[in-house]
Amino acid sequence: MVDIDLSSSKEEGNRINFIHNSENFIFEVHSRNGIGQATISLIRGTWATEVRFRFYLHGLESFAVNNGVFVLNTAILSYPPYSVLCEVNAVGEGSRVTLVETSPYWMSAEIVPTGKMVSEVPLQTGYVELVVPKIVFESDPEVLRIQWVDFFR
Repeated sequence: MVDIDLSSSKEEGNRINFIHNSENFIFEVHSRNGIGQATISLIRGTWATEVRFRFYLHGLESFAVNNGVFVLNTAILSYPPYSVLCEVNAVGEGSRVTLVETSPYWMSAEIVPTGKMVSEVPLQTGYVELVVPKIVFESDPEVLRIQWVDFFR
């Protein structure tokens, strides 16, 4: 069972839908103002094999997930070919290390079109989907803290 706590969100108009089955957790994030944060608490059980976030934004300037040990930061550039940038730092440390795709800390991200529309930034349809790497869950965190910022807020 997963509990989502949005009380720490500073912006109104943020909503997260939680979809799950035995192997996947999907968090669909809708953010009217494009800036938000949330605390996701695992009440009981274990994290799913795969955890995804779907952001219904115009673009993803930044996404951070903090498991209490380290913070992963991911962004998708706002111009083609919409490259993904990832960085990691230990909690409490300011310096970040830039990641390469082969790193176990790499968070894959893609723009997913809906319908027949071609998705380009700023997104009019579709969403940005991130797959959280398994290494985030190796410390068995009870809480994940997330933050996001839309390019076009």
